[in-house]
Amino acid sequence: MSSPFALLDRPTGEPALVDAGRGRIWTRDELAHAARSFAEALTTTRRELVFCLCGADVASVIGYLGAIDAGHAVALLDAAAATDLTQALIDRYLPAFVVTSDDGETPTVRPGPGSHGSGPAPSEELAVLLSTSGTTGSPKFVRLARRNVDANADSIAEYLQIDARERAIQSLPIYYSYGLSVLNSHLAAGASVVLTPHSIMRPEFWADAARWRATSFAGVPYSYAILERTGLLRTSMPDTMRTLTQAGGRLPPEHVIRLHELMGERDGRLWVMYGQTEATARISYVPPEALPEKAHTIGVPIPRGRLSIQSDTEEITEPNVPGELIYRGPNVMLGYAEHGDDLALADIMRGELRTGDLGSFDEDGFFRVTGRTKRIAKIHGLRVNLDEIEAAASTHGPVAVVDGGERIVLWRVRGSDMTGDDLRREVARRFGVNSRAFAVTEIDTLPLKPSGKVDYESLAKRDAP
Repeated sequence: MSSPFALLDRPTGEPALVDAGRGRIWTRDELAHAARSFAEALTTTRRELVFCLCGADVASVIGYLGAIDAGHAVALLDAAAATDLTQALIDRYLPAFVVTSDDGETPTVRPGPGSHGSGPAPSEELAVLLSTSGTTGSPKFVRLARRNVDANADSIAEYLQIDARERAIQSLPIYYSYGLSVLNSHLAAGASVVLTPHSIMRPEFWADAARWRATSFAGVPYSYAILERTGLLRTSMPDTMRTLTQAGGRLPPEHVIRLHELMGERDGRLWVMYGQTEATARISYVPPEALPEKAHTIGVPIPRGRLSIQSDTEEITEPNVPGELIYRGPNVMLGYAEHGDDLALADIMRGELRTGDLGSFDEDGFFRVTGRTKRIAKIHGLRVNLDEIEAAASTHGPVAVVDGGERIVLWRVRGSDMTGDDLRREVARRFGVNSRAFAVTEIDTLPLKPSGKVDYESLAKRDAP
């Protein structure tokens, strides 16, 4: 099995990271030396909890790898999050060390409130903590063992066929499970990653991708929706880029087909994927050769994983029968943590994850997701699936759907050629609900979490006009 941490034991002179901002390539042995040296600053007499406040820089990667090499459990957090939110987590979990980046290249460590053995002691298995929300706003973490990280990186590298020639541009933060999986899978495969300080909407991002010959780009649905509207993928994607990957939510099938056709024109591939932080990132994928036929699906389970559909406690064995998606695999988390004492807990999941997603499988064994068990609303006495409504409405541009109590609110990004009333009536006809059950509200941009996913909680708190 490959491991992203193998470079610490078997470093080579091959590239590992490209610091685009400084124009420097870090070889695997240079990165290993820096991580090992930093680990010395974290030496203690027992395993501790380390908070690593991450940015899009080399220092964050060194801090992450160094904490693991020192034998500690590391929580990866957003360095740009509000100070009071981060401090609330520090007060709640009492880390022994807090790692930051002052210059983007060298991690800085300061003692936390749990230093000198006064904080909670992590279990021997616990290696990584990731926020369930992709931000530091939630005190709930996913507890991951090193074997979870290794298994996920190994599976991703296998089905994506990542080898030492690949070079991803790190378009997603490493404190987000999808972004971390990009880094881990490439380090595990002996490949390299480009770190750039620029947003995907900036021309400098794509200039860095071209200069450093990036071969792949990872994005969430909103990323691709915006890139498609601006035309940046067609105009700025470098010739070296032959792979696009998509996860982090459902991309409408028509968008999948357009991206598939775009990559086909350049002899490239689009990989549509499905996952959850609770599975260390990845659960299933759609092989490019199955597109466009299977554009509406989440594909097949990753290597060494198994997906099934369950109703109550019974597994469904017939195709096209709905139920909850259940995943089993070595990348399933140990469990959740909501306060420091939970860090000592053992593995309570035992390799099985109830995803909370509703779906089914077809005659070819390809799975599809139809909604969330909790994204259900009742309007005019009828139960409606908010994800299905959102998917239907999104054919006319980016839309986020929330339960407004008396109405279902469709928050739509301005610029659509369809009027709000027409959209409301179309959705109502589609789902057999009176159009008065819906409200369409325009917004300049949808609020996003740092992971790039829509922040539904923020929208739900807003008053729709």
